[in-house]
Amino acid sequence: MAPRQRLPSAFETRSFVVQVARSSGVGRGRLQGPDLARPFWGVRMPLRAPEAQLLGARADPDDHPGHVAAQRALAPARAYAPRLKPGQFFSHVTAARLHGIPLPASLDQEGRLDVSVPSPRRAARAVGIRGHKQIVTPAQVVSLDGLPVSAPAQVWHELGPLLSVEDLICVGDYLLWWRHPRTSLRQLEVIARSRLGCPGTAKLLEAIPILTDRSDSPPESRIRYRFLTAGLPAVAVNEEIYDQWGSFLAMPDLAFRHYRMVIDYEGDHHRRDRAQWQKDIARVPRLEGAGWHSTRVSALDLRDSRELISRLKRLLRERGWTG
Repeated sequence: MAPRQRLPSAFETRSFVVQVARSSGVGRGRLQGPDLARPFWGVRMPLRAPEAQLLGARADPDDHPGHVAAQRALAPARAYAPRLKPGQFFSHVTAARLHGIPLPASLDQEGRLDVSVPSPRRAARAVGIRGHKQIVTPAQVVSLDGLPVSAPAQVWHELGPLLSVEDLICVGDYLLWWRHPRTSLRQLEVIARSRLGCPGTAKLLEAIPILTDRSDSPPESRIRYRFLTAGLPAVAVNEEIYDQWGSFLAMPDLAFRHYRMVIDYEGDHHRRDRAQWQKDIARVPRLEGAGWHSTRVSALDLRDSRELISRLKRLLRERGWTG
């Protein structure tokens, strides 16, 4: 059997368009080779390419969900990138995943890529692609890992019609997080108010006054929003607590400071990280010794928060709340 023809160096480690390869002298038979994947019509990808490895990669259970989502979105986006026409960019759910934004797992089960183009140009149409056209400025499209992608504030606007207010708060909190801010509250408000009347804008405007840059995770954001809608007092988010002598006690996820109550979400990382788990356990006696009540919340409470909220209302009233 004759040795397989080597691809030109430009095509050896990345996806490419069949038509471009043909014009570079690559034969039809070579393009049917078993060492080339076909992620999209008219596109080939060498199995040795990094994108090909990512397409089949299994997620590390210790990875942050946003990182996992970004890696899973990056592979097909890079595979399709050679087919992008000038002005086209990745948007909506695809852009959110590329930015590492945590989204509900049920949001996009089809696995299609969202590709946008500025109006009034024609939206992209291809198998595996969900095409959009929208009004955007150059500043609302950024380069991310070499790919044209909606900017963070623009992504938040694009998700408006697709997500609930609670989910939009999770996304907004993630984008504002003080340790790694990806946009500003002002930018989120400006883009929402500039699209009055567009689908989803009312939900964005409802979410804006609830957003914070202090939330460390989507579960914290969800709990805070549910407390608010249930009529509970305002909570402090990830603020340090000290005793009467000025000694540090804890920095809980949420706190009803006036009523000396703290709430912490126990996620999987607490279960897997023994040191963190022991640290969390040890601080409870310190808090209780200083007159604070500690409540730990789990994923079960997120699935149905009614019992948790009823319990907290009872505790708050015991501590002087009149709501």
